[in-house]
Amino acid sequence: MNNNKKTAAIVSLYGNSNFGNKLQNYAVQEILKKEGLNTVNIVNVPCLNNNKVNHTEVIKLYIKGWFRYILKGDKIKDCVDPKDPKERKKNFLEFNKKIANSKHFFSFSRLQEFDKYDYYFVGSDQIWNPIYGGLSDLDLLTFTQKKKIAISASFGIEEIPLDYKGRVKQYISKFDAISVREEAAKNIIERITNRQDIEILIDPTMMLQKEEWDRIVKKPKEMLPDKYIVCYFLGTETKEYISAIHKIAAEKDCEIIDLSNLESEFYCCGPSEFVYLIKTAEFVCTDSFHASVFSILYNRPFLVFDRNGKHTGMGSRINTLLKTFHLEKLHYTGNFQDVKFEYDFSITNQSLKKEREKAYRFIHHALDE
Repeated sequence: MNNNKKTAAIVSLYGNSNFGNKLQNYAVQEILKKEGLNTVNIVNVPCLNNNKVNHTEVIKLYIKGWFRYILKGDKIKDCVDPKDPKERKKNFLEFNKKIANSKHFFSFSRLQEFDKYDYYFVGSDQIWNPIYGGLSDLDLLTFTQKKKIAISASFGIEEIPLDYKGRVKQYISKFDAISVREEAAKNIIERITNRQDIEILIDPTMMLQKEEWDRIVKKPKEMLPDKYIVCYFLGTETKEYISAIHKIAAEKDCEIIDLSNLESEFYCCGPSEFVYLIKTAEFVCTDSFHASVFSILYNRPFLVFDRNGKHTGMGSRINTLLKTFHLEKLHYTGNFQDVKFEYDFSITNQSLKKEREKAYRFIHHALDE
């Protein structure tokens, strides 16, 4: 590490096997490196509660972790989903190596030890989602008086529960610069803190050029069809959705690669393979924000479905994404006749260039203040 460079600590969603978490975390790191900063990730392993004294929980964590290591070879610091197949864990661990200089903490009572960096960046993704344990002392940077910057942060929900509003008002109002990923997050912060300087920025993954993403793509080892559409759903694929997907596959004369299907040989793909598959797909069907993002980056025709089942009520970020890039027509209406099998991304690409410039201006201004 070059000791003459200033350091930036990143607080983000690092753990478990989630494509979006890993890719946005990598993107924030690469963006800050381009700004001439040395980066370090403060990794919350695991998402313990926010009690000041939680030694008992830490001891339990280590005991459980030791048994998991003996039985499955999983290490606590690896941040992989213990339920995942071995090959999927391997692919995610391989990608973790690209996110350098990670530091792990296990107790909120020891957060003060991390008050040693020049800048602190929180984001992006649903870092402030209370459902996932967000809005903790780590996520809100309560332990430092250094410069605090939120980069495309998200709550992931439309409204904050009443018992968290006090923390939002007390701590987020103290951030030096705040950018969020969707209109709902901007509205939440403005209502609670009365701040009027909140900016809506693109997700950090979109701040990198597709040529920069090409450096990390990796072709899956599984045999690929000649032509395929990619399906990636975090919610439930309803009968209506499945019917539409099969009609699209027939129209495009493609096979279907379903990354959400535990029975699929492609379920074990990691983030690098995920990006490769979207880059080379004939079409993408999804309810995922980041699958939509990479479809835009690589100009792949795609269709966004409303999320069903679990984690509903998170549509603001995708709605903001589609609105920003004039892609509202790529939202599934329930009428198959409305599906666009090809799409001209020229206007979208012009908008993306402007949004990138806006995002980098935010970062330059936040660092220079």
